Amino acid sequence: MDIASPAVGSRAPWGSQVPYAVTVSYDGKSTKFGEIPSNQVVLRAVFAANADSAPAAGVLPDGVAEISRSNCSGCHDFAAASAGPSFAAIARRYAGKGGAAATLADHIRNGSHGAWGGGTMPPHPEISAAQATAIAQWIVSQAGSSSVQYAIGRTGTFRMNATGKPGPHAGTVLSAFYTGPLKPGDKRGPASGRNTLAVHGS
Repeated sequence: MDIASPAVGSRAPWGSQVPYAVTVSYDGKSTKFGEIPSNQVVLRAVFAANADSAPAAGVLPDGVAEISRSNCSGCHDFAAASAGPSFAAIARRYAGKGGAAATLADHIRNGSHGAWGGGTMPPHPEISAAQATAIAQWIVSQAGSSSVQYAIGRTGTFRMNATGKPGPHAGTVLSAFYTGPLKPGDKRGPASGRNTLAVHGS
């Protein structure tokens, strides 16, 4: 796992879109040669008031990992409207509603019509009940956060978002994750390379 860009020590203006590139190599295969599907790479970008010492990547939420393994991102973006509503918009609509996660999990597996205007969400029986529940619980509990961004793919962009007025040491901490299948006994973690990087705001 290696965050190839932006470079170490990078600075970027607050509010700007910054391109990123991640390379994943696992079990003799690599994203460089298209042997690992791009959707098995997730980038997380988190505002940090002090980005001088980037923390460890930590754990990727199960719901986000399941989104990357499914075709959800074909119609739903994390923050922007697409063919379907963004995960952030869904989180806002269902905030504080009892049974929201169960309702969303049912929509994921069995489809829905009219929940967002005249559109139809097709059923996804290939997603198990446990997977649908993980996705739904993440949407309800975390998708509405403005301080955490996610992107799926080995390349893409993230925005330099600041919470409040950023100080001189503030920045965005990037963490990259591989969500593809593992060999028995392997754990999700970088065997080598850099899966965490900080970009300072300017």
